Amino acid sequence: MEVIGRFKLNYLFIPLFVVITASAASYFADVGRAWYKTINLPQWPPPNSIMVIAWVIIMVLTSLSVLIIWNRYSYQKNFTFIILLFVLNALLIVGWNILFFSQQQIGLAFFQAILLAANTVLLIVLIWRFCPLAACLLFPYSLWVGFAGILTFNIWMLN
Repeated sequence: MEVIGRFKLNYLFIPLFVVITASAASYFADVGRAWYKTINLPQWPPPNSIMVIAWVIIMVLTSLSVLIIWNRYSYQKNFTFIILLFVLNALLIVGWNILFFSQQQIGLAFFQAILLAANTVLLIVLIWRFCPLAACLLFPYSLWVGFAGILTFNIWMLN
């Protein structure tokens, strides 16, 4: 990315991409919020406020991970592939919200959650080889995606 003075544009564009992703996911979640309140849920889903806090933390940590990789490790042979996996991850997040909340396709959303979890684990494995710190920043995300997948499966079974 180009440098303006001493400011690298990726410090603007990467967080902006993450904010756009989070906003799109949130939009589609809001579309189905009324429906969500009517379906059968297990006894253990966290309240919406906890989910929002978790996703904010995850998005900040993901932004930091991408920024570290982009600014320090762009020479890595898998750099382009890793960046494409991050973009795919963003599409999977938004896609899950579309499937679950907007389309109310809980079963398909569960399989989307599996793809999202696999993508996240693959990112961690690939990044760990050259930057354990950037990989560790994705650990909370992988745990949350695993939890969300289990929750989605349980909701699917109840409905």
